[in-house]
Amino acid sequence: MQTDGFLSIIEEDAPLKQALEWDRSGMQVASSSNWIKTVALTLDPLPANISSALQKGCDFIISHHPLAIKPRLPDKPDSFHKILSHLFQADAALYSAHTSLDVNPRGPVSWMARELELEDTRIIMPTGRTMCQRLYFEPPLHISREQISRLAKVEHIQEENGLVSRILIQSHILDRFLEDLEAETGPLQFRKRYHPGDDILYGLGLIGTCRQEVSFSNFVDKLQKCLGMDRFICTGRQPALIRKIAYCPGSGGDLAARAFAMGADIFITGDIKYHQALDIQESGFAMDVGHFILEEKMMQVWCSILRQKVSGLDFHYIQGKTPLNISDVQALKSV
Repeated sequence: MQTDGFLSIIEEDAPLKQALEWDRSGMQVASSSNWIKTVALTLDPLPANISSALQKGCDFIISHHPLAIKPRLPDKPDSFHKILSHLFQADAALYSAHTSLDVNPRGPVSWMARELELEDTRIIMPTGRTMCQRLYFEPPLHISREQISRLAKVEHIQEENGLVSRILIQSHILDRFLEDLEAETGPLQFRKRYHPGDDILYGLGLIGTCRQEVSFSNFVDKLQKCLGMDRFICTGRQPALIRKIAYCPGSGGDLAARAFAMGADIFITGDIKYHQALDIQESGFAMDVGHFILEEKMMQVWCSILRQKVSGLDFHYIQGKTPLNISDVQALKSV
């Protein structure tokens, strides 16, 4: 597959224009080739992960975390230098889908909401939106959904008696879509309508409602099964019953107050800082399950999604490992 075509597929899930201003999502290291055969996904672009991907013959690597947030030179023989050396020798590309992936509630970031069976999910902190337009065709079009999908990615297609009567499409691709559609069907008769409620929203963190109120004990059992963990860092007053759950992969401690203001009974994230924990104690209950596990699971889910979505490419997931360990004194002494 050509690189440009694959980038378009990646950016359906991780729209580059929606990445946060401070971030460095996108291409990290380019390849001289414009053709991709084998893809690896991993959480961190570490030397060991890059080497594992290259040993599997991968010529395109997607990491969640960027190689570097700020521009730098390979001016010393450190891990940054080693990664660049590996990639250049293999002529392989490295791409980061960082906050561009985090802010898309319709993408892999929603994996935990599905696992916990949350309904009516909403964004905790909105960061952007993509405008959409409704097109009403009068008379309806003699065209199949498959033909429309080949022309452009549309958000919704409505049919009447087997004919296409309405389409919801992103505004920035509307003009090109109409040109291509007219070339397919002939002259078009339609009217446009914009409604803010049709826009696609982006942002950090999700909050949703359980189908039924659950006890804290039952919730912890479900979370333990979801994450495969048996230890959690907690702060705040433990609720007896849980109905609304909020979470943010990565370091989301700053979103706790927003989540509680939206009615969250519990907030799940990683890397809660000391003073954030003090504030949370007064306003709700939070669980710091670690930065690693939430995003490692997210990237595993994305690998499965891409494997199903894209034909003609081989996909590999390179397992990560948390850099943090909990050790008792005896274990430390025995090292």
